[in-house]
Amino acid sequence: MLQHNTDLSDLLGPETPAPAPATPAAQTRRNPASDQMTIAEAIPATMTEVEIAAFLGIATSQVRTKTKDGILVKGGRARWDVRASLHGYLSQLRDGAIRGGGQVPDELKAEKLRLAREQADKLEIANAAARGDMVKAADVEREWANVLRDVRSTMLAVPSRVGSKLAHLSAHDVAEIDSEIKAALEGLANGN
Repeated sequence: MLQHNTDLSDLLGPETPAPAPATPAAQTRRNPASDQMTIAEAIPATMTEVEIAAFLGIATSQVRTKTKDGILVKGGRARWDVRASLHGYLSQLRDGAIRGGGQVPDELKAEKLRLAREQADKLEIANAAARGDMVKAADVEREWANVLRDVRSTMLAVPSRVGSKLAHLSAHDVAEIDSEIKAALEGLANGN
């Protein structure tokens, strides 16, 4: 019968001590009551430009810009006051979040969506016009007016052509044909 060995030391090897903390400040500055670093102990009072940029997660050029804007505070020659700078930076972020509004009202979202659709439609129309796939409505209307004018004049000429080709028709017959064609044209003009 097989026995299960619950002692895994043969697989894991002897116990190794925990690795030492990476920074000297982290090694020596512990709060013995809670075994955690305190803010005053963990964060130095001043930092260089590169250090504060890394601390805040921003580029060094942003450190200079935010210093000019009064957000970050210099605490001496080429050093930044960390507490004052952190306070200013967090205030800026908080103010930006408040101004940004968090949730955008549904009406604003709908308006932005409508604007985006209108812009897409405008671009689509411009592209179609550039390809020659679209023509101006005024040009189409003018062409159809010319076509319909030609149809009308051709139809109005039918009674006189019929009268000259069919000599057995009386003047009254030709007038009736003319009257019917005019009535049909008027009905089309009125939408009937």
